[in-house]
Amino acid sequence: MLKKKVKKYLLISGISFAIGTLGIIFVSVLIEEVVRAIAGEEANKQITQSDLEGLPAWITVEMVQAAIDMMNETGYPASVVLGQMILEAGADGSELANPPYYNCLGQKAHCYKENGTVVMRTEEAWGTVTAEFSTFANYVDCMLAWGNKFTRQPYVDNVTACKRDPVTGHYDADSFITALWKSGYATDPAYVSKVIAVMKSRNLYRFNYMTSADLENGLGEIGTGMFTHPCPGMTYQSSYFGEIREFETGGHKGNDYAAPAGTPTLAAADGTVTVAGWSDSAGNWVVIDHGNGLTTKYMHHSRLLVKTGDTVKKGQQIGEVGSTGQSTGNHLHFQVEENGVPVNPDKYLKGEGNERE
Repeated sequence: MLKKKVKKYLLISGISFAIGTLGIIFVSVLIEEVVRAIAGEEANKQITQSDLEGLPAWITVEMVQAAIDMMNETGYPASVVLGQMILEAGADGSELANPPYYNCLGQKAHCYKENGTVVMRTEEAWGTVTAEFSTFANYVDCMLAWGNKFTRQPYVDNVTACKRDPVTGHYDADSFITALWKSGYATDPAYVSKVIAVMKSRNLYRFNYMTSADLENGLGEIGTGMFTHPCPGMTYQSSYFGEIREFETGGHKGNDYAAPAGTPTLAAADGTVTVAGWSDSAGNWVVIDHGNGLTTKYMHHSRLLVKTGDTVKKGQQIGEVGSTGQSTGNHLHFQVEENGVPVNPDKYLKGEGNERE
């Protein structure tokens, strides 16, 4: 009788254990699926295709993320790899750039991360030739192969000699693409000017001032503060707030961003244009009232795209860089005032209290 009770007890215990185990597994799977769904939904909320405005449809968020991650690790400008991809593959993607080859950077065999090769005809400076190209499992592998080249000769000496952007510490984009061409990346004598033209027309320089965190929070937020950078296409920052210069008293009242003539300038935040016109000192300038005593000023434009009384949105283009008024070269003077008193723009561009490093 005792043996029967024990067997019955063991049987019931076994069934209970099995049911409990299955229940735990079911709940675990359910939780995992819910987490995945939430994660996927959250990712879609963070980054949308609209954030990639100005880029060809075949360039994805993952590719832009890879460009920015690589830049933050190596200093190689994101604008350059994106610009080369667009130039090499075209707006719709070339045969070599499209699946199954994924070579969006025209890289010859044999490359890091390649999963095979393919022979195709290509244009060189001396004419049409047949060449062997690397193929890749995906676009990101192709981009990683691009970056890997520059750790070796003949690239490494030219690349490391490039000047660096004083704001980000990354390599200057125009200098970088010049170094790649000098190292033999392409034979077209106009290759550098073509890539720079793509970077300008597609506003790719903006990506050089982003971090992975900026991308996760939406590509429109170039800085980490309240303002969008007013000249994301700048080549370097030529002067800083408070800098003492012999031709002015009291220190510099804003930041100067050197950039080629015609580079877009953007409204740092939503507001109303209170001035859009000419000043002997500021040249073609714009003043925007953001409310609560906060004002921004944008000076020395070659052309203005807004008029007094206009309502502007954060990131909207308001003009083009120039050298009008009292100016010694093409740049944007960006000034921020609180109740009429100039303050360091970095307070709003990079977050509270961030000064020149």
